[in-house]
Amino acid sequence: MKKLNPLLLMAMLLFISSTVFSAGFPPPDKVQEAFQKMYPKVTTVDWERKGDYHIADIRVKGRELNVWFSDKGKWLMTETDVESLEAVPPVVAKVFMQSTMASMQLEDVRIITFPKQPAVIIIEVEEYDTDSEFQLFYSPDGKLLQTLNVSETGGEIYPGLFK
Repeated sequence: MKKLNPLLLMAMLLFISSTVFSAGFPPPDKVQEAFQKMYPKVTTVDWERKGDYHIADIRVKGRELNVWFSDKGKWLMTETDVESLEAVPPVVAKVFMQSTMASMQLEDVRIITFPKQPAVIIIEVEEYDTDSEFQLFYSPDGKLLQTLNVSETGGEIYPGLFK
């Protein structure tokens, strides 16, 4: 049986509790203003707070987006759930399909965009018949940036992962 690191468990519980107790509360005016500048036509927004971040959950052109802001209204990143390798740059799909991880079950595909750095494509896979989950981080040109074993952490994506 796997054991969880007590500090990791406490950090996860704190992160989850900050989300649970702040879902649905409107963000500060600066955050709402920044959001409206980016997405003036979006009228349905579900706001949540995770730690120091404000997240706008929206749908644009049939895709789910999580738009992350700081307390001061600075756009930090946008997480777009694309669900399929067909929506990522072809070179990324090709490199992934040639990797050993391609034999695993595809769980999720996300594209993370930032204000001042290149996008990151995250492909999440799970081993068949186990609880082992991995996130593969790719640059748009197909370079594998990192591989994370997220079996025990759940694989939450947040701006601090990319600093």
